[in-house]
Amino acid sequence: MDTSLHIALCDSDPGDRKQMERLLSRESDKRLPVTGGFYTDTFGGVEAILRSPMLYDVYFLDSTDPLCDSYQIAKAIRDKGILSPIVYCISSIDYRQSGPMLPNCVFMNKPIKVADLSLVLDEIITQKKENYIPTIELRNQYETFYLEAKNVLYFSGNGYSVDVHLTDGSIRQATAFLDSLWRDLYSFPVFQIISPTTIVNTMYIAKLGPMSVLMRDSTKHSVKSKYFANLKKKMANYKEER
Repeated sequence: MDTSLHIALCDSDPGDRKQMERLLSRESDKRLPVTGGFYTDTFGGVEAILRSPMLYDVYFLDSTDPLCDSYQIAKAIRDKGILSPIVYCISSIDYRQSGPMLPNCVFMNKPIKVADLSLVLDEIITQKKENYIPTIELRNQYETFYLEAKNVLYFSGNGYSVDVHLTDGSIRQATAFLDSLWRDLYSFPVFQIISPTTIVNTMYIAKLGPMSVLMRDSTKHSVKSKYFANLKKKMANYKEER
């Protein structure tokens, strides 16, 4: 499993921000052969970090903006449903006193000590390993979003657009060619392409016909002959694993 980290760094002080970038870079170099590197995106203010479509593994925050300090940023991150660890880097504001404790947050005093940072990163990597669930990364012109395989019924594609049909009955749009998406889904064995326009989740096939499938949402899809054997094999494999 890749335990590289995608890190968001938001610090109002340019000097502190540069120093933290250097510390994270050194930690990344040190851990690269074992856990993978770190990829850090730096933000100078609240609007930029909240507009970012990226879901980060950890957020390092020290915004002293009186209109939106680190605690307010952390609340906004949690309000978006993001549960990644948040590390408050304390300088002029003690965020322990800012309001009710938010989940999965830790505090580090500035100046940041290498030993303290290393321990925090160890814990974040351990947490990522323990909570790791493979997700499908999809994007459109507005956002990047992530879905678990179990939440997808099927994909239907037309040109450079894909409708993602979810188990809750909703549909989300992604920008991709279906054949490219099929290659990206190689590591998710429950999926099978059945035609140039459809990829199904074999977990949710209610009935297999001579050259068609009936999905659990009662939609019926044609299966091209060249995909039929692989579809039957995957359905059999999934049935044995359940």
